[in-house]
Amino acid sequence: MKNKKGFTLFELLVSISIIAIMTAVAVVSFGGVNKRARDSKRIADLEKIRLALEAAKQVGSTYPSTLNALVGTSLLQQVPKDPKTGTVYTYSRPTNYTYQICATVEDLGSTNSSTAGCNYKVINP
Repeated sequence: MKNKKGFTLFELLVSISIIAIMTAVAVVSFGGVNKRARDSKRIADLEKIRLALEAAKQVGSTYPSTLNALVGTSLLQQVPKDPKTGTVYTYSRPTNYTYQICATVEDLGSTNSSTAGCNYKVINP
């Protein structure tokens, strides 16, 4: 009986515990990477919209009333959407010569704005 090959129950429990701990650490570590990647996409999308709005103002005399107007004039192929929720970013035009685009980023340490529901803004220069 002493020559049987195999693992004891204790050895299996220790191995499974080590694997579970390593998996938990990996999930926690890479969770922040996904948030930062989505935030980078949001910021890039807002910059793309800003450039299209400025080009639209150069062609016309005012900013467009909706983001869909940018698609109609071929300044954007499509209106960018939030990578997590799939919704269109909030665009407002208080006057014909001002605008504001808002996004909600997940990593609050990367922004300096504290507006509820919109913690990253792009406004006209």
